[in-house]
Amino acid sequence: MSVLIRRADSGDAKKVGELAYKLAVQHRDYDAKRFSVFAEPEQIEQFYGRQTQTNNAAVLVAELEKEIVGFAYLAFEARNYEELLENAVWLHDIYIEEAARGKNAGKLLIEASVETARELGGDKLMLSVAAKNEFARNFFEMQGFKPTMVEMMLDLT
Repeated sequence: MSVLIRRADSGDAKKVGELAYKLAVQHRDYDAKRFSVFAEPEQIEQFYGRQTQTNNAAVLVAELEKEIVGFAYLAFEARNYEELLENAVWLHDIYIEEAARGKNAGKLLIEASVETARELGGDKLMLSVAAKNEFARNFFEMQGFKPTMVEMMLDLT
């Protein structure tokens, strides 16, 4: 029962959209002032379906027993003036179904993301993680990521 990591195609968009929706809800549950779930699952599905067809992004899926149990979404930016970055690939999303956690899917998705980031032209792989998601922060640090910025928010309501 090994995990297979592969590039997603447009036919995977429905399942990836479902997982991305769960990820959005998870973040909203961390902090509803900061994170919003503003798209319907169908809109999310369409977004990821389009991302499988672009040259500067990639959607990866993790399969366990021929079923998609996780995904990662990466996008290359040659320059980002807001972030003061060049040649960076952002790992915007990564999610593993709870039932599939502990089966190495996350580690394999990170390894494949590193390889894909290089293929996209990046010389660094960036991500952000919810402050309340201590499990993910620890996991990313174990994979070699190091903190470089701290996002802060002032509630204006």
